[in-house]
Amino acid sequence: MSKIFNVRLPNPGFGDVTTEKFDQLVRSLEQVIFQLNSTYTPQITEDNQSELDWFTGAFGSVNNSALEDTSTFAYGAFADFTDQTQTVVNTAKAITWNTTAQSKHIAVGTPTSRIVFSKAGKYKIDFTAQISSASASAKTFWFWPRINGTDITGSTMRITLHDNSEAKTVARSGIFQINNGDYLEAMWAADSLNSSLETYAATAFAPAVPSVTLMVMSVEHG
Repeated sequence: MSKIFNVRLPNPGFGDVTTEKFDQLVRSLEQVIFQLNSTYTPQITEDNQSELDWFTGAFGSVNNSALEDTSTFAYGAFADFTDQTQTVVNTAKAITWNTTAQSKHIAVGTPTSRIVFSKAGKYKIDFTAQISSASASAKTFWFWPRINGTDITGSTMRITLHDNSEAKTVARSGIFQINNGDYLEAMWAADSLNSSLETYAATAFAPAVPSVTLMVMSVEHG
């Protein structure tokens, strides 16, 4: 706390100091000293803690979020910086990941198409893919998630490119119920071999472009 709350001090009149009122004054002062020694927090310290609370979601003396403190908060940021292609049209293929930017309780597994979870709960998952066309004919892409090898019903997104060298970014978010030990895969297919998930090298003015990204954040556990 940043304010001292004191009991009302006795206010004896002039020449009206008695032993009883003096003892009451001493007890009141003792309470003030007790508050100073045990509960008082300088205002600047309290302000700093309030700023930490805003970012961490914690209230009180802890410096991390409650989920982080109890080792249940899970997250992951994954990407791939290689071109990914198809060898057979209209055939499901798992996207692979070669870069882990951040992770806790979530990791790239074996094979590297699998994102493996070690904490059960609900997770918000954000997916992006950089799709590219290598011919002027129309080509259609499909993307959808699988958990433990099973397709998620009603989850596919579909997009068509028409021009040579055309490129677009597709994205989708969803919330998934995950059990401890489950693995997630991002699947894709295309009706033309002149299609790819393409990465682009860094330029003088911009960083490299990953072919795919996956961001995972826990929203509820158990």
